Amino acid sequence: MVRTPTLRAVREERVAVLLNAQARSVTDAVRTDLARFVPPEDLYYSRTFREAQSIARDVLDKSYDTVLTGGGDGTFCGFANPILDLVSEAASQARVAGGTVARGTSRLSAPRFGALRLGTGNALASFCGASSRRTGVIEDILRTCAGDTPRTIDLHLVEVDGKRAPFAGLGFDAQVLNDYMRVKGALKLSALKKLAATPAGYVWSGIMHTAPRMLLKRDAEVEIVNEGAPAMQIGPDGRDLGRPIGTGEILFRGKVSIAAAGTVPCYGFGYQIFPHALKSPGRFQLRLSAMGVFSAVRHIPTVWRGQTPEGVLDFHCERVRMRFSRPMPLQVGGDAEGYRDEVVIGMAREAARLVDFRRV
Repeated sequence: MVRTPTLRAVREERVAVLLNAQARSVTDAVRTDLARFVPPEDLYYSRTFREAQSIARDVLDKSYDTVLTGGGDGTFCGFANPILDLVSEAASQARVAGGTVARGTSRLSAPRFGALRLGTGNALASFCGASSRRTGVIEDILRTCAGDTPRTIDLHLVEVDGKRAPFAGLGFDAQVLNDYMRVKGALKLSALKKLAATPAGYVWSGIMHTAPRMLLKRDAEVEIVNEGAPAMQIGPDGRDLGRPIGTGEILFRGKVSIAAAGTVPCYGFGYQIFPHALKSPGRFQLRLSAMGVFSAVRHIPTVWRGQTPEGVLDFHCERVRMRFSRPMPLQVGGDAEGYRDEVVIGMAREAARLVDFRRV
């Protein structure tokens, strides 16, 4: 079953545009364009998580209908998490108060979210059909303000250590993302900066930086226990395999180089690492790989197209606990989150409403 957008009445929207001031795509030219079309009181720039938290409270106090974020998937997570936290906090206070919202607290429902294509990976922007050109970004904003983007997609999220995101992973994929961000930062002032922001830059980072590092390490042993509703292993075609895996049962035990979870098909650049993520609403796709470094590099094009090479296992899960034999690099929403030897990945309680920019 594929999640379908829901149609809402067309009307003018109160729209806030929240941008990562440090994102490569948020250039002086983009800022100039935005200043021409977006009222200054509706345009926010954030450089730190603390600033994002302050902006989140302001957005809710002003009761915006829609919040558009620009700067990549990490920027979306950086703004969406404090907004959803404040809404959840207000709802809890309202339940205690008998259904009323106390003065000075946030409203009880979150605004719609939209992901502008102003980052590097742009998994969510690709997922919701955001425009890729600079003029297209402005057009997406103006269409939303005019009420011309009425459809929404229920965006289900995973949650790791209290942080919601459309995807998360440990192992080779997390190390590639971390290495890629370092490479991109190192080349931002060089003649290769444009190449670094392309799929070729991502692949180059994986081959030249991550692969040599991973060759020096053995694959970690992992035990994964299903802590949610019954999980299912799925085949390359996305269909269920075998019997349901019950709560408390071991879902997998063995060596892995990648353990990743997602509720949207890709990581960005069209990299279809979770081709079956939309086939089981309320579940994320868990992807495990025991491929060695050379095999993983060789199969990058295969995985990119959404195919499942030998050595990859897929599951639909609600919540799992992973215990590794050694600390593994972790990324959540494309942001590095250090190393973990144990982590719980579960479905977030609430779904976000994501603007669907695709024209009917």
